[in-house]
Parts: sequence; structure tokens; C-alpha cells
Amino acid sequence: RTQDYFQAVSNPPSPSLYYQLNQPVRFSLAVPQHHTHHVIANMQKLVCSARGTRSLATTTCRLPRVAAAPKSVVAGCRYRKCVVVRCQQVKTKTLHLMRHGTTEMNEYLSMYRYDAENFSDPMLYDTVLSPRGRAGAQAAAKTAARLQPEPELLVVSPLTRALQTAQLAFLPHYQGPILVEPLARERVWHASDIGSGRDKLQATFPEGRYDFSDLPDVWWYTVDPSNPRAVGLEPEDVFKERVMQFKRWLGSRPEETIAVVAHWGLLYELTSDGDSRGAEFENCQLRSYTLKVPLEAGSSSDGEGQSSAQVPVLRERMPNLLSALFR
Repeated sequence: RTQDYFQAVSNPPSPSLYYQLNQPVRFSLAVPQHHTHHVIANMQKLVCSARGTRSLATTTCRLPRVAAAPKSVVAGCRYRKCVVVRCQQVKTKTLHLMRHGTTEMNEYLSMYRYDAENFSDPMLYDTVLSPRGRAGAQAAAKTAARLQPEPELLVVSPLTRALQTAQLAFLPHYQGPILVEPLARERVWHASDIGSGRDKLQATFPEGRYDFSDLPDVWWYTVDPSNPRAVGLEPEDVFKERVMQFKRWLGSRPEETIAVVAHWGLLYELTSDGDSRGAEFENCQLRSYTLKVPLEAGSSSDGEGQSSAQVPVLRERMPNLLSALFR
């Protein structure tokens, strides 16, 4: 019966639509309300069995009358109450997200609220981990070593606190490739979010695990290009656009499992979805997410041909059913 639905929405009609492996599935169809769950489940099975690890993302929209839906969607539907199921094939990735350890600036902010009228920026440029932060990152190494699935790529913000955290939490056991990516940097709030130049970073981390050769000399947001050390708030729209670019960049990567070491503001915005709030990460906290990347016709599994208009969707992976019920 599900095969009949596939045949009805293909153009031209073809009973073997779900075997056409070179074209991603994207369509809408109307189904009787009481058949919705069965149809979605069967479509998932058909697509996943034919296309390996890819999956099908579905959203539903309940209609009071069939006439409310486009004619092409409800053609041949005999039921007055029906549900429109919009389906699009996606590829999925696993993201292991981690916030850096406690820094000197974090400890300062625990004593002086940044939104207080008399707040004064201590001007801790490119703040580093405190002794408590280093201990926390070392303790997190046990959790990072047990991540499943294991990361195929480690992406780290170029800010020193993130590089130090990755060095302590991942590098003792991780032997894969590492990318130092400016898109993962924190929003500029204070001097602590102003970064260090390429030469200084190479001198700070001489072990050779980090490659700074492609890093621009000034990679952070600047209010005055002639004075990169000037401190000014990064505009919200500029920051949001950068995070969206970072999310698309993660979706376009060929790796299926990626670990990211970044910052509170970056991770909060990255995990937010429209009007819903993002996740508030504690220092050294690790959380795993599933990134669903919509595929367009003509695109391939390695991300080539992806439409820039398609926004990947991030959902936290729940460790078990009980925690999912009480989310």
C-alpha cells in the first residue's frame, strides 16, 4: 500500500520510485488520518533499506477538509479528514559538542555580573583556563574517550581556552584529524573574546597537533579594522549568520561523526531552533546531537550540490527512553 503512495506522487508515475538511488526523495502526500503512522513508518523502511544509512524526515499538517490541500496532493483521496505528510530525504550526522573549561574570565564573572551598571571589563585578552578549568578538562577526558560513535573529526575554536580544553580532554586519546575553525569562535562580548594571532598560537601550542597555517592573522570580529584589539560587541545579526554558516559547514563535511570544542554563546545559538531556546552548556560539559541535513535533487551524500537555502536541523540524542519521556 505504501508503494502505491510512492507511485501516486512520482512524476511520471513509477512503481520503482524508491529504487531511484541517485535522486533524493522529496514530496508531499495526503493520507487518511488514521493511517498516518503506518504510512510514515513504511516509507522510512522503504527509503532506508534502499539507500543505506540515509533517512527520511517527515512533518505532518492536519487538515479539516481534503479541499484545503493542493489538488496535486489529495488527488484520489476519498477521505474527508486527512493529514498532509511532507517528506524529504536527509542524511544524518552525529555531533559531540563540548564547552571549554573554566577560565580566568569565568571566575571573574562569577564575582562581578557583566550586566551590572558598574561592571568593568578586566581586559583579559584571549583568556586562558584557570587551574580549576584545567582540572575539569583533564577529568572530561574519560568521557571524551568513551564517545560513541567515535569522532572522525575534531573541530576546535581558535580561542586559546578551547584549544587548551581540546588538548587536555581529547588529544591524549584522539589520533584523528583536527581542524581549527574560526566559525566556531565565541561571539565578541569582552576582551576575553578577542583572539590571538597565528604566530602567537603556534608559539603557545608548538606540539604540532594544531595546524594554524590556514588561519588568518585576524580571525575574530573587529569593530575597527585598523585596530584589531579594539573591543566592541559583535552585532547579533552578524553572530547569528555566522553560526548558521557554521551549521551548514558541519552539514557539508564528509565525516558522519564530528566533535566540536567551542563556547557557551556559540553552542547556545547552534542548538536553538527558531523560537525554542538553545542548550546552556556548563564548563567541560559534553552533549551529543543528531544533525539532519536535507538533501536536494541532484545532490550527493558527500554534501555537494546542497542548496544554501536548506538549514540542517539539530536534535539532542537522548541516552535512553526514560530520559526522552521526561525531556
